[in-house]
Amino acid sequence: MDSTLDDRIARVLDAMNRHMAESITVRDLAAVAGLSPSRFAHLFRRTIGVSPLRHLHAMRMARAQQLLARSSLPIRDVMRQVGWKDPSHFSKDFKRRFGVAPRRYRGQYDESAPPSCSER
Repeated sequence: MDSTLDDRIARVLDAMNRHMAESITVRDLAAVAGLSPSRFAHLFRRTIGVSPLRHLHAMRMARAQQLLARSSLPIRDVMRQVGWKDPSHFSKDFKRRFGVAPRRYRGQYDESAPPSCSER
């Protein structure tokens, strides 16, 4: 992590990462930073460039993308690990961000796997 990053924001980013599967509010994150919600939101936006909840959403989507590409977890489990409860909402958000639905995204990785060498 960048050593020039405000320590309060660094703690919040760590909390976002550790508690991604949970429901997180700006008030929760402000408490981690030890600031009022409005002061925290201002500092976060100034430091990171986007609102805290927008950044959390991006972190969740990136983690979902990694899990779909690198694990065999069922999509419903991936969804839960990144904090979504509604499969339809998760699928729509994933498709909006990556251009394909989660199942199709995973299929791209399944299809690109090298063929088995057992056919000699």
